[in-house]
Amino acid sequence: MLMRTAAIVLVSLAFAGCDAPKAEKADAAAQTNAAALGTDTSIPASDLLVKRETAELDFLWRAPPELAEAPTLLETLRAQALASAEEMQAGAVEDMKLRPADAPKISHFFVQDWTVAADTPALLNVRADISMYTGGAHPNHGFAVKYWDKAERREMSFSDLFTDWPAAEKLLTPAYCTALDAERVSRRGAIENGMFDDCPPIGEQPVAVVSWPGQDISGFRVLLAPYVAGPYAEGDFEIDVPMADALRALIKPQYLKAK
Repeated sequence: MLMRTAAIVLVSLAFAGCDAPKAEKADAAAQTNAAALGTDTSIPASDLLVKRETAELDFLWRAPPELAEAPTLLETLRAQALASAEEMQAGAVEDMKLRPADAPKISHFFVQDWTVAADTPALLNVRADISMYTGGAHPNHGFAVKYWDKAERREMSFSDLFTDWPAAEKLLTPAYCTALDAERVSRRGAIENGMFDDCPPIGEQPVAVVSWPGQDISGFRVLLAPYVAGPYAEGDFEIDVPMADALRALIKPQYLKAK
């Protein structure tokens, strides 16, 4: 299975003359001690990339180096990527076999690019932009979001950010739905009754934190793939919900604090 305090093993450092063995021994000792204390966040750069290129499939999965602070989450995401690569390769081969002899053999592709949405002393929030083509009429796109509690070293959900999720949901929903409808109007000119006129529940969508480096959480971004809030032709919707004082009061203090 796509960055500050994480130390990434990218290349071996070169030291001149007789100091090299000493430096290597010191580095090895430091890594051993860190591992014993459970504080070692070094990972090989290869763990942040899964890439497969065949005649049937181009597959790319990338993760940011900050996920070194969430090793079990990184391990899970990478394992899922490796399994997906195998499954999609098999599916692409089968799709090629089923196509008529005179039909174009269009390669499948999959890209999942994880990036950092927010990185605070207690919280790491990453989001993934996903693009794929699996043999249909057109490519598809989607999103994923993950939250990691640094102190408790565990994955958490968006609702875990709040002391009272039902109360937070009641505050988030009107602002989110109003902003979504405003964006729909800007794209369509008007919202007509029928398909894609409702407001998809915020609790069922991937939501990322909005936070600039060195600042507290300033809001949330609801990530809506094609067909969720509008037809394919309208593309993605990324709806920002600003922070209100009443909403801020419901966020657990340890997650609100900036670096």
